Amino acid sequence: MAKRKKQTLKREYERRIILFLDFLGFKEIVENTVRDDEKLQSLLKAIDRLYDIGQEDADLYKTRSITTFSDSVVLSYAIHEQSAVFYLLNDIAFAVIDLAIQGYLVRGAVTVGDLVHTTRYLVGPAMVTAYEMESKLARTPRVLIDRKLVSIARKAHAEQHDGKHEADYVRNFMTKDEDGHHYLNYVSWKSVVEIVGMDDDNYPLYLRDIGIILKRGLAKTDPGVLSKYLWIHEQYVAAIEQFEKLGAKHAYRINNPENCEAIEGLSKLTEDARNAKRITKAARKKQTKGGS
Repeated sequence: MAKRKKQTLKREYERRIILFLDFLGFKEIVENTVRDDEKLQSLLKAIDRLYDIGQEDADLYKTRSITTFSDSVVLSYAIHEQSAVFYLLNDIAFAVIDLAIQGYLVRGAVTVGDLVHTTRYLVGPAMVTAYEMESKLARTPRVLIDRKLVSIARKAHAEQHDGKHEADYVRNFMTKDEDGHHYLNYVSWKSVVEIVGMDDDNYPLYLRDIGIILKRGLAKTDPGVLSKYLWIHEQYVAAIEQFEKLGAKHAYRINNPENCEAIEGLSKLTEDARNAKRITKAARKKQTKGGS
């Protein structure tokens, strides 16, 4: 007797907010875990942290769907969920900061569009857009944020405030880069402490952790990799210099002298960055000659 064909439930695209995120330099990270169990456990812990994005809000947001594979995570919500954009960006920010503390950098994108996202299916134009934003536009270790999310936030705002305030909250997470794209800043004091909510006293230690990542990254020899670390280095130096510029009578310096001293004492890795720039400049020059 022929087997009866299993009927497939008809599914349709729905408008969803989507996050696509993965680790920077995952191949090298995995290679380092082969003979080092401590590094393997560290990596697994980091992957768990990606999976935890939005987990605390799972009961609140019933349309939450998540798919993980290798070093990547895809998370999505239906656009009608109240404050979903704000809470997603907030959760991403905390995760990116937590991973940096553990020594990992990520790259990704948040956008909105048509998507089917279940435990079995992950397909749609929104997935394609998120992937292309991450792989072709992000380039550096940053999470790009589609400006369309502002209008989504305005329409699906929390009950306690209006759409304008919700949109303003979302804009706070968005920093405009030199190429015109908006991204989630995870280095500056304003972004990390004022917007995301890190304890101010922990910020000097966090900047130190960023410096450790940079010290390791700027020692590499691949020009393409170095350009990614040089991008972060600019923000790292800007964060230190912000405190150096505070006058002796500035309220923050008076109230938080230990923080200022700790941050101003961090190395700007000037020589490391200079060497990295020399390598990337030589590579660009060689590429230009080869193309002529």
